[in-house]
Amino acid sequence: MSFLEKRQQAAHSDQRRSGRFAVEIPATFRTTSGERACRMANISDNGAKLETDNPPATGVSGMLLLGSEEIYCTVIWSNDNACGIEFERSIGEHALVQIAGEQVRNTGPVAQACNIQMGRKRGRLVTHHS
Repeated sequence: MSFLEKRQQAAHSDQRRSGRFAVEIPATFRTTSGERACRMANISDNGAKLETDNPPATGVSGMLLLGSEEIYCTVIWSNDNACGIEFERSIGEHALVQIAGEQVRNTGPVAQACNIQMGRKRGRLVTHHS
C-alpha cells in the first residue's frame, strides 16, 4: 500500500481532515520565549503532536524546526507533557512524505473514536503491569 493510500485510509477511518500518522521524530519548537527540544509523536497535513517538558500554552505561535524545514504553527491544546500544533498552511503530501517518510509506523489513524471511552483521557486508560 502506498503512503498516499495509507493517508487516505487513515483520514477516512479517523474522520479528520487528513490522516494522522504515528512517528518518532526529534524536533525543535521555537517561540518568542526560546526554543524547546521535543519529539514529534504524530503528524498530518494540518498539524502534529509534540511531546516535551513544559510545553507552551494554548494560543502560542511559533516555528516548528525539522532539520532545514521551518513550519509556522499555533498551539491548539496543551497538557503537562505534550501539545497539539496546527500548521498555518497545510503542508501537503510532498512535505508530509519528506518529513515522515520511513518514520510512519502504521497504516491507520493514531486513535479511533470507538476505542476511547467518553469522558476519560486516553492516558488514564493505560494500565501498567509490573
